[in-house]
Amino acid sequence: MPELDAWTYLVAVLCGGLVGVDAVSWPQVMISRPLVAATLGGFLLGDPGAGLLVGAVLELLGLRHPPFGAARYPDTGPAALVAGAAFAVSGGGVTSLAVAVSTGWLLGWVGAHTVHLLRGLNGRLVGQPAPLSVAPGRLERRQRLAVGLDFARGALLTAAFLVPAALVIRVVPGSAGGPAPSVAAAVLAAVVGGAAGAAAGGLFGGRRGWLLLAAGGLASVVALVLA
Repeated sequence: MPELDAWTYLVAVLCGGLVGVDAVSWPQVMISRPLVAATLGGFLLGDPGAGLLVGAVLELLGLRHPPFGAARYPDTGPAALVAGAAFAVSGGGVTSLAVAVSTGWLLGWVGAHTVHLLRGLNGRLVGQPAPLSVAPGRLERRQRLAVGLDFARGALLTAAFLVPAALVIRVVPGSAGGPAPSVAAAVLAAVVGGAAGAAAGGLFGGRRGWLLLAAGGLASVVALVLA
């Protein structure tokens, strides 16, 4: 079974930045799509087929969120890469696949929130148009800075969640070294509950969505306590 060493981790973080920036900023060549990003994550961990499977499921889930206009949709690039890599280290199994997909879906909505924050920051970077019209080069430099910040956003998401995702998926039934069923069930409930809450938040939006997300998190905590 493949292992996540330091070099692979570094390459994955850089790839996470690349697929993160591809979605909107540059170059928009579709490597941020779940099918591509998850396959890349699996490839980095030695099992591109595992990543492809996760990416296909995430791609189907993402079809209900068309990325145009003012729509809110999951940030699929880094999320799918992390999910594909995590499933690659799990050793396979239906339960591991469910955890990988749930992790990717949950992380996708976390990424969507960071995109929203970054867009607010980009607005402040531009500021008042009058000074920028006097020095056009300043506008170009700030545009490049915004692209760089988007790359850093994708890289940081990957860096923060890749190792935890790989550790979580290794402790579910059917994976190598899986623990007792009670512990595994608690981990599965935590991940799936969070992902379900995130999906509900994306479906309903506003305060109701956040309440549903909190309910999903609370259900996960209860499952952990009961286990």
